Amino acid sequence: MKDETHLVNLPQVIEGCRQFRRSSQHELYMTFYNYVMTIATRYAANTETAEEIVNDAFYKAFTKIDRYNEEVPFRFWLRRIAINTAIDRYRSNLHVLQTVELQTFHEEANDAGIVESLTREQILHLLAQVPPAYRTVFNLFVVDGFSHEEISETLGISVGASKSNLARARQHLKKLLSTESELMRRI
Repeated sequence: MKDETHLVNLPQVIEGCRQFRRSSQHELYMTFYNYVMTIATRYAANTETAEEIVNDAFYKAFTKIDRYNEEVPFRFWLRRIAINTAIDRYRSNLHVLQTVELQTFHEEANDAGIVESLTREQILHLLAQVPPAYRTVFNLFVVDGFSHEEISETLGISVGASKSNLARARQHLKKLLSTESELMRRI
């Protein structure tokens, strides 16, 4: 896959996509695949689901590219589509997800330096083990910079549920990190 900086003429490729040229769509897909896959991987529990999110996001981008405004960097427009596609996937699976009651959360001390020693793949693996409701809120808040009010509106949950899910995500990650740390000490 290519980095978008190597794309000679992004406006020309976008115009080709607007005219439904397969070669332009292919060029855009190949250029931004890794970028969209990185976003999808944060929200998905596994690679197969992430790939489905990527394909759905590109389908939406190609069918709605006439709405793209050149005043906004294309990367940000595509990022928003990828995040919304991941959220749509989350919503479609809500019927199988377990509802969690709001409970008091107590912070636990964590080992310093654990996160810094993890690779990107290890972090994504740990995040994939967090329940979907928690993982989605965690990604929206911590990684994508949404406020709890925006998350509430986007996911159709209360602000309190957003805060609770974030706290639970952090709790799960800390538990997973301490397990990971313990395993590394034993090696």
